[in-house]
Amino acid sequence: MAATPVRLAKDSGEELTAATRHLCAGPYVDEHFRDLVIDKVCTSPHRRVAPSYGFDIVPVMRHAWRAATLIALLRVTLLGSVIAPACAGALPASLLMACGLALLWLLRLALLIHRGDREPRAVRKSGQRDKERQHRHRRRLQWFLPRRRSEKSRALQRIGGIALGPATTGLVTGITHPRHLAMALCIGAGIVVLYLTVGATRQLQLNQILRAPTLRPARLSSRQRVADVQQRDVHTVYRRPRHSQDEEAADDDPTMFTLFGEESPFIGAGEIVYQWNPPMSVQLLRPVEDDDAPLHEREHPVPPFQAHQLVDHLRDAVRLLNTDSHDVRLPAQVKDRVYVSETAVAADRSLLPQKLTDEDLRQIINTPGSRGHHFLEVTTPLEGAEYVATVLLHVSVRGRTLIISTAACVLAHTPRSFQRTAEFGQHGLIAVIWAALRELSTIPRQVQQSWRIVLYLRALFKSLVLPPDLTSTPIRNVLIGSRVSIREHAAQAWSKVQLEKTDILGRMKTIEQRLLRAAGDFLLTKDVDAAEFNNRALKIINSGIFNFGDNNVISNNAVGDAAQVGAAANHDTGAGAPSSGGTP
Repeated sequence: MAATPVRLAKDSGEELTAATRHLCAGPYVDEHFRDLVIDKVCTSPHRRVAPSYGFDIVPVMRHAWRAATLIALLRVTLLGSVIAPACAGALPASLLMACGLALLWLLRLALLIHRGDREPRAVRKSGQRDKERQHRHRRRLQWFLPRRRSEKSRALQRIGGIALGPATTGLVTGITHPRHLAMALCIGAGIVVLYLTVGATRQLQLNQILRAPTLRPARLSSRQRVADVQQRDVHTVYRRPRHSQDEEAADDDPTMFTLFGEESPFIGAGEIVYQWNPPMSVQLLRPVEDDDAPLHEREHPVPPFQAHQLVDHLRDAVRLLNTDSHDVRLPAQVKDRVYVSETAVAADRSLLPQKLTDEDLRQIINTPGSRGHHFLEVTTPLEGAEYVATVLLHVSVRGRTLIISTAACVLAHTPRSFQRTAEFGQHGLIAVIWAALRELSTIPRQVQQSWRIVLYLRALFKSLVLPPDLTSTPIRNVLIGSRVSIREHAAQAWSKVQLEKTDILGRMKTIEQRLLRAAGDFLLTKDVDAAEFNNRALKIINSGIFNFGDNNVISNNAVGDAAQVGAAANHDTGAGAPSSGGTP
């Protein structure tokens, strides 16, 4: 019988989640996110698209291009308002427009300095982007105040002095060339109308994203088809960190007990919040009445089962969770995921086949130490996939021993700006009018950032010239591992998740307990003593060893000779640490 191809990890187009809607709205409200989608996904055919967890990347790509088109139209218009009259021989009109735009830019600069100096230091954000804004603010002050004086009035006076130049030039030009002044006013009126139109169009797009029953385009572009296949593929090509000899090695954090290093190989799954360290290993011994029987009499010379049989049993056990009634159901999606490093793929392209059959998947599972690392992936979404918890389980049989390791990752909610359209008063006709008027206030900022049109022209050129996929065939010195997950980029940090953290940890604990119990039952059916396995599983569940991304919490453990665990050791470990007491 011919082997059938393995089904893709997930058909992302089956369900429209809240996370997909919010990520589609992101390019319209966050230019940095829009540039990330275009640069790292839409125009990067030499990189694999990261797996999608709880969202569909295709409509996000589509709306990123639409949002870029709107902003590019505004900036092209500003540049054209100065260049076009000059090319048509109306130099006075071009000079008037240049003076007007320069005054708007100086006005924005003065407001930034004024607001930046008034902002209390105690309430300033400490994020990376806020630090960059503060650095730019200091540079502006240093430019206007070479001696670094703190008086903002001196800086504002210097801006006023600079503004006299374009103001005087525009006034004189307007008086001496009234016909060109009228032309410049008409051009300015056209810019105002365009900004009103673009602002209203952007809000209409956000309203459509909020209400549309589907966001996937009816016809996909060639690049969108490639991204659609790669986001659902069983294979994930992860990026390996640079060798410690290739760069200055940072000091290792002694509190970071992680199996995977500082950079998680589970690209797209989110922040690692839990792991077994070290993995659990259990000898495959026959059940006997005499525990003192020698090892050669108890162990199985030939493993009584293959690793893929245990994986199949665990997969079926988790799928039973979806048969519960709706009020008590724990939605769980079970998939197979094969992780391959980009350096291994560069050396052996056969590790990334076009089609993966069931027989190929079983061979990967049953071959410990292979360059393709199989994980059974259990995903449970919360609140429309605004939160996605993923438990990854790796099984191998080697040295007459069963080895099981697991890790759990979490994707937290997207920024509020991505979700604001659903709030009261943020959609509908009134919101469209306000968005149109609000767009007018961005003219000074667009003047300052009009040079960024070059970036969009470069992206457009790359999309037209480059083929849709450069990862299917090897290219010299090009590694194809996924670099960026837009969902991870937009996710809140795990340390800042509040009440939802309890629900997420409870779900992961439920999945973990079910996997361990199902594995113990499977061992009994294969004539394997499961007592040691069950004892180890109970210790893992109750040990309270958790890795929460940047810190570790260790409780209910004793280390060393005659060490004991007392009640005094169970001190408060913070809001991120769940209770480890009780039985599974």
